[in-house]
Amino acid sequence: MTYLVPSQEQAHAGLRAIKGVLTSAGPLDGPRRDAIAAVQRHLLRTAHDIDALAPIAPEELAAAVREPALREQLVSGLCAMTLCGERIDERELLEVERFAAALGARPPAVRQLQRLHERRLLLLRIDISRNALLGKSVRRMLDEGGVSGLARNLASFAGLLENAPVAARYRALEGYPEGTLGKALFTFYRENGFSFPGEKRGVPEGVLTHDLSHILAGYGTDLRSEALTIAFQAGYRRENPFGILVFLLVQLQQGIKLTVLAPSHQGMLAAPGLADDLVRSFVRGTKMNIDLMDDWDFWSVMDVGVEELRRRYGVLPWAAAA
Repeated sequence: MTYLVPSQEQAHAGLRAIKGVLTSAGPLDGPRRDAIAAVQRHLLRTAHDIDALAPIAPEELAAAVREPALREQLVSGLCAMTLCGERIDERELLEVERFAAALGARPPAVRQLQRLHERRLLLLRIDISRNALLGKSVRRMLDEGGVSGLARNLASFAGLLENAPVAARYRALEGYPEGTLGKALFTFYRENGFSFPGEKRGVPEGVLTHDLSHILAGYGTDLRSEALTIAFQAGYRRENPFGILVFLLVQLQQGIKLTVLAPSHQGMLAAPGLADDLVRSFVRGTKMNIDLMDDWDFWSVMDVGVEELRRRYGVLPWAAAA
């Protein structure tokens, strides 16, 4: 399900639903207020005074939003906005459940929100990983190399052995012409002190699209840039984009470490301007004409220039996503 653009009437109804959920346990906190403002500015293109909006009943929202896919997106969005806060109150979870029931939509984000609230963290980690960044990557590694290929990838990542043929293929990117995706990837890894796939402690090949997304989007590797890259990936994702946003918010706003591939952080949305930048990065991803996480053969374009690929894939300059 790619991101669907709601009508202005639907956007207004959705904002009223957000208002109802997020104020069910008290006044809006700063991170959530910033997130609502950013969503209005860059995604919905509206400018409603959130304090003046009256909450909407679930049945009224169901009457305003008929399309099943848009209903699922809206419920997922309610979950994401709830995760933008400093904590999750049981009353907020109950409101999300009421809207999900009225709309007949129960995306994975609802279950994940409940597991987070109940602190069932092992189940939460498995659920989010399977539905967000890692599930597709593991399936790809299995398809390409079978169980033994997956085992070799994981053994290299754990530092147990080096997969020499795989490592050699990536080291050979040093000889690619300047400006190509291959040379940019080589430089990205060497300048940041990362190990290549196949090398000991090297990232599994199945998640390499994340690093290539860094390069195509033009983001660095500090914690803020990591968050922007994940938001960018959520935007271009054609299958459950909100699953990646939930991953991002649980890992970096709620402080629950979901993967050893990235650090966790609590309360990151308190950083000035971050909510705005995250939504802008998500919008950049939605404008792309390709889902890089959906069987993209990056080896077929390693010799193509990064700027050419940005044009080919529809990667907007940062300023154009304002």
